Formats: sequence, C-alpha cells, structure tokens
Amino acid sequence: MRDKQPDFGQRYPRLHAARHHPLFRWIDARFVHRPKIYIGQAILAGLALIGVLIAEDALTNGAIVAAIASSVAIVFFIPHSVASNPVRLVGGHLVAIVAGACTVGILMLVPEAVAANKYMIHSMQGMSLALVILFMTITNTEHAPAAGTALGLATSMPMDSVLFIVSASLLVAILRIILSKHLHNLI
Repeated sequence: MRDKQPDFGQRYPRLHAARHHPLFRWIDARFVHRPKIYIGQAILAGLALIGVLIAEDALTNGAIVAAIASSVAIVFFIPHSVASNPVRLVGGHLVAIVAGACTVGILMLVPEAVAANKYMIHSMQGMSLALVILFMTITNTEHAPAAGTALGLATSMPMDSVLFIVSASLLVAILRIILSKHLHNLI
C-alpha cells in the first residue's frame, strides 16, 4: 500500500504559514497552488483585448470598449461558465444593439431641445438597461457586460460602434472556442 501524500501544509510549511497570516488571508488559496495558470490567463486576457482593439482600430465610445473588455474578462476568468458561452456572448451584445436602437428611436421622436435635456438622456440610458435585461432574458442570451453596450448606444448609434461591437464580440467568442480546452475557471 502506498503512503499517503503529505498535504500542502506539510510539504510547504512556510508558504502555508504565510497563507494564514492575517495580512495575506485575502489571497485566494488556489492562486497559491497554481499561480502560473492565473498569471498566464490574465496575460492572455490582456493580449486578447489588445488584439481586438488593434484589429478593430477601436476609437469608439468608452462604455462600449468597457463592455467588450468585460466580456474578455469573463471569458478568461470563468471560461467554462454559462456567461462566457459564445452564443450568449455574441447574442447579448446583439440584443444590446437592438435595445440601444429602441432608445435612439425614441429620442428621434422628441424635439431636439427635449432630447438634449440631461434628464431625458439619463432616462434613455435607464430605459436601455431595462430593455437589454428584458430582451436578453426573453432570447436566453444573458451576458451582463452587454449592459455596457446598451448604455453606450442609448443616445446615439454610430455605425462604426455597431460594427466594432459585432466584430469584437465575434472575435472574443472565437478566441473562447479555440482556447477553451486550455483555459481554467479561476474561481
């Protein structure tokens, strides 16, 4: 019969003691055991976003770039979750475009003086969030970062932003499909 392997605390007593020090309790124990995976996936996520932004030559709304960056983070943070499913990722952003188009359409119906009012703009942003949540749940394409896309498109819908969202979400989904066998959930 084989001897039982010593646990982590027995094999690495100093590291174990450091892990339980009050100043270091906030560090995830899984990171201590597998730092290469965590660091590697974080670097891959950064490189993926850089690649998407360079490929798209993104000079678009900050909220939209933040939404795509959040999608990249989810794909590399929890790649084997429902949230990073490619259909939900792309579908959520497409639904957000539709929600943004609805609020922009409403703004086109009101006079310009009303549309420029900050309360009207805030109302349309709130409505775009409500619509994207409703549309995503109806179509089963829930992807929380797409709320940022809806917010970025709530008051105007430049075609370059729409093309960026569609192509960037497709690129991130393709990356997830290609790398899924090599990625680990980091939670």
